[in-house]
Amino acid sequence: MKILKIITTLLITFTLTGAVAQSNSQMMKTRTTKSFEFKKDGKSVPYRVTVFKTSKTPLKLQKEEKGQLNQDRKIVPAQVTKLIYVDNDMWSDYDKYIVLRYNKDANDSFELKPTDRGFKVIVNKRNVEYIFGEGLYFVNNADRDFFFVDEFDSI
Repeated sequence: MKILKIITTLLITFTLTGAVAQSNSQMMKTRTTKSFEFKKDGKSVPYRVTVFKTSKTPLKLQKEEKGQLNQDRKIVPAQVTKLIYVDNDMWSDYDKYIVLRYNKDANDSFELKPTDRGFKVIVNKRNVEYIFGEGLYFVNNADRDFFFVDEFDSI
């Protein structure tokens, strides 16, 4: 029941829209779905990955321009949350929710790459691999410190 409450809260967060013009942060929300396959017992098994992204960028202004119109903004890393839903039509055991949180620099990139056993999430040359039947795997422990990760079974 606790997992359902957390997932419901995350989904509500991703579906809320609108921003107040005078807020001190900028929100961006996107949704992307990709289809891949993984190998199981010599057979290709199709699955879909849907990524719900919320990015919150704090708005910081230059102190020396305080009180002026059309102030320049300081560049501040965005706080990114990605809710990744893995959906396999053949086996519900493989349906998962993965939540990745990290601070995004202006030059960061996000990429999903299929592997023979699952898929990789690559952000600015840091990666985490999801292996079906095993869960999340970090090749480099420094990458583990970059991401905040939660994983839940689908209900």
